[in-house]
Amino acid sequence: MSSGVALPNIGGEVASAHQNTVKQYTGPAFKLSGLFASHMVLQREKPIKIWGFSLQIGSEVTGSFMGETVKTTVGGDNRWELTFSPHLSTSTPQKMVIYDAFEHAVTLDDILIGDVWIIGGQSNAELNLVHCMPLTPDVTFDERDNFRLFYQNGWSAMMLGKEDSSRHTDIIDPNWTWNLPNEENSLSFSAVGWYFARELTKHIDVPLGLVMMAAGGVCLRELMPTELATPLGYTTGANTRIGGCFDTLVNPILPLAFKAQIFFQGESEGCWFSCANQYDTDLKAFFDDERARFGQNFPIYNVQLSEYGENCLKYFPALDIVRIKQFDALSLISDMTLTVDMDLGIVEGYDWAHSPRKRDLAQRLAKLALAKEYGIGDLADAVSPSPICASFTEDKKEIVIEFADVGTGLTVCGQDVEAGIGLKVNGFSLGSYENKRDVEATIISRNKVAVAVSEDADTSHVNYCFAVNVAPELYNGNKLPCPAFSLKVRP
Repeated sequence: MSSGVALPNIGGEVASAHQNTVKQYTGPAFKLSGLFASHMVLQREKPIKIWGFSLQIGSEVTGSFMGETVKTTVGGDNRWELTFSPHLSTSTPQKMVIYDAFEHAVTLDDILIGDVWIIGGQSNAELNLVHCMPLTPDVTFDERDNFRLFYQNGWSAMMLGKEDSSRHTDIIDPNWTWNLPNEENSLSFSAVGWYFARELTKHIDVPLGLVMMAAGGVCLRELMPTELATPLGYTTGANTRIGGCFDTLVNPILPLAFKAQIFFQGESEGCWFSCANQYDTDLKAFFDDERARFGQNFPIYNVQLSEYGENCLKYFPALDIVRIKQFDALSLISDMTLTVDMDLGIVEGYDWAHSPRKRDLAQRLAKLALAKEYGIGDLADAVSPSPICASFTEDKKEIVIEFADVGTGLTVCGQDVEAGIGLKVNGFSLGSYENKRDVEATIISRNKVAVAVSEDADTSHVNYCFAVNVAPELYNGNKLPCPAFSLKVRP
């Protein structure tokens, strides 16, 4: 079954535009940004910014919302912005009216106040729900569910960015808008985002808004602005120009207030060793810039990449390095978590690069988010729902790794925790990337694994699942796998 979403272009490069120009507004005499519409969810407990465009520079624009009236003027760039006071969460539909001095008026209905979540990344973030439904036949749809959906099509954004060097200030397709989660709207939305919202709303009475900001095959250098990508050493893109998707997919929604971002990206960097080796620092630069542009230090729920079977080496030969760099980025990027997807890969009969097991992934993300953002569950202090290496000690015979977030204890996949101590664990190796050698490892306590060291072993690094298409074996009491990692033991 084909997912219909894009793989990265590994056969060539796309020339980059040398200079960005902000696209001049030439639209209607007065309009609201395409990001705002009836049925939308606005972020609670933060100032509410609403913006739009007008041909009447210097004219006054007025907005009324929840008993408050605010005014602004149209700037020289034809843009206006209104700021309303913060509000607490409410599922009671609200109305907003915005008008100018020239009898232009816009009325929006059925507005909720709650938490807005961004779904960012590439094709496994964008993968539509329709492709996952055969694995979740129990799912039903109800447009009264306490979440709303804002769809953006990554392919359209990527192609426009390739053809047009402008930085767009408005949503590029007027058909993209806020929708109720009925069957038609849900099936075309991000699967991981939809399953995540459905899971969260089982446990919290807060309206959720989901905004898609993902594009199949997109590289970080295409999602970040040109002025950031160029100093990082990038001059060309793979699917669109550098900055192409920033200009068409990200910039139009700045500076939307939101709760947090789910991010599933990195397969594209796995096409090139040069990109993979700097992925951790590129990711930090990317999120530092994005947080600055949105004006908020939002939490990041990152996903460590899946398995992709025998096709992986052909398309993503450096994927294992990207996984390691995703783990390393935890120490570089504040308020970021890492959720493992290695065991949720290929399903027979489906597209090898786009696993339909997105509900399983969404449930892991939701469990982490419920604890950290809503105080529900036991993962409030965790950086991952999985067991994660916290420290190590070494001697001539073994390196002992201590893990945090083990739940009731460490075990091997398929085994009860009670049987975990003494079990051998595959997937550990010693040495640098070029000189790794598999070694024996044993669970020696509830939260420790001993890695055997021979006399001639290269103990510069101790690694776990540092290879393409290696199956994770080390799990915690929550039946979740340990992320891939590489610890530097000695210089």
